[in-house]
Amino acid sequence: MQTLDPSPARLFRLSRFPALLSAVRLLCFAAPILLLLGCKKDVAADASDSDANGYLCLKCDAKFYTDRSVFIGPKCPKCQEDTLVEVVGYYCEKDKHLTVRPRSGDRAGSLVCDQCKAPVSAMRLPREDDLKAWGATKTSS
Repeated sequence: MQTLDPSPARLFRLSRFPALLSAVRLLCFAAPILLLLGCKKDVAADASDSDANGYLCLKCDAKFYTDRSVFIGPKCPKCQEDTLVEVVGYYCEKDKHLTVRPRSGDRAGSLVCDQCKAPVSAMRLPREDDLKAWGATKTSS
């Protein structure tokens, strides 16, 4: 005669519930994949994030930047004309260079890398280090 084992492990076995066993296997397989896919860098958020605002005077070619929370313009701090415009950057994958150009009122027109002259299209906001390398000076007004 067979005796019943009342232990919890004996009472609940996954093999008795094939649908539950399949769900547990699927979860164990899918969870690591979902975690890896969810840990990608958000390219759009990175491109639109900056620690500074960059400006170029279209009349005297003066280059300025301010802290991210400070906005100036349209009056240029140097020549006092209303020709100051914000700048954006265009990233070149070929040589990893950021070409800084006015957001509007650009006289050059074509979007090519300053260094290798390859076409660029990936726009991102320049950061303080990019603006310093471009030749901009920090201003607060």
